[in-house]
Amino acid sequence: MKKIVVLLCSCFLMTACVNSSKTNKEEKKSETVADMHNAENSLDVDGVYTGTFPAADCPGIETTLTLNKDNTFTLHSVYIDRKDGTFDDKGTYTLDKNLLTLKVDGDSDQYYKVGENKLFRLDSDKKEITGPLAEHYILTKE
Repeated sequence: MKKIVVLLCSCFLMTACVNSSKTNKEEKKSETVADMHNAENSLDVDGVYTGTFPAADCPGIETTLTLNKDNTFTLHSVYIDRKDGTFDDKGTYTLDKNLLTLKVDGDSDQYYKVGENKLFRLDSDKKEITGPLAEHYILTKE
């Protein structure tokens, strides 16, 4: 009789441990959160970005883009070695996932892909610039 009681107690104890393990696994599964990171919610996109873009008629265009917290921007462009080659634009910007769109007052929109502390200039079709000069179309956060 003692053997039967010990055997039953052992079975109950093993069953309780297995159920506890399953409950812990179910709790951990329910705690998992989907990774919804993108530039809009995980990067501080506002700040000052600088770089020198290539140009056909001068050594380059020194570019300073300032993105403000209120979704406005200023864009300062200096065409190197050109008289009267300084231009200032301003407007608003939007951020959709990793696509930054500059709405330039009186001009066509400009597009950038947002990276960590970098902005990658995109063409008018919102595609990455390719070719031998592609690495020169990057603005770096100061």
